[in-house]
Amino acid sequence: MANNFKPGSICRKTALVEVIRKATFPEVSEEDDERRRQWFESYITTILQRGVRQIADIAKLGVLPNLLKVLGGSAGGLINDADISRAIGQNAVTAKNYRVLLQMMFLTFDVKPWFRNTGKRLVKSPKGYIIDTALLCHLQQIDMAKAEIRDPHVFGHIFVNFVASELLKQLASSNNAAELYHFRTSDGKEVDFVLERADGRLAAIEAKGRDSATVSDFKGLKELCRLTKDDFLCGIVLYRGNKIIPFEKNMWLFL
Repeated sequence: MANNFKPGSICRKTALVEVIRKATFPEVSEEDDERRRQWFESYITTILQRGVRQIADIAKLGVLPNLLKVLGGSAGGLINDADISRAIGQNAVTAKNYRVLLQMMFLTFDVKPWFRNTGKRLVKSPKGYIIDTALLCHLQQIDMAKAEIRDPHVFGHIFVNFVASELLKQLASSNNAAELYHFRTSDGKEVDFVLERADGRLAAIEAKGRDSATVSDFKGLKELCRLTKDDFLCGIVLYRGNKIIPFEKNMWLFL
């Protein structure tokens, strides 16, 4: 197989941006950018000031909006409570407790690390995400359409968070038919999402916000397949192209 795959069409790109824009709270799914900005500002204020008081006695409510922005900036990355604590000017214990509080308010969520006793050194830190991708864009002041054109790295950040939140919804509606994890080895091979069933069988997804992909995008999937053998059902590199292309046994490039 060639090292590069064909790019997708412009219409598919536009459709993806619209799907992400509309996959948010019903109150603003059809609204323009200014209305969204006002609504999200009001929503964050309500949740972090009134809602939090109903479940916890928090002395420093003013820290929470900043913490939420910090978590938005690192969405899709490994969680490091020491780094987070420095960013918000609190100790690590306080930062972790406040981060858990944001999860309780359904603003953020963690994806746990996948590991077994395979003999391979695996990273065992969770990754963090914002539960609503439009909220993520608001927190980071990202114009989705402009980011798509001007900054592929930023759009990739948005895309991975979108995939994470949609997987979370699907798993919740399927009565927890599988658990959601991420996979990362100590030498840098990783897969964004691993869906493992109770019997140990699993599928894996690597999300790329690009309209092309390379063979190297499959290296994490290949490593996970090697470690799990017959339990590995399939692996997918989810990209923005317009074709489904088989890579090798049980692995596909998927639009």
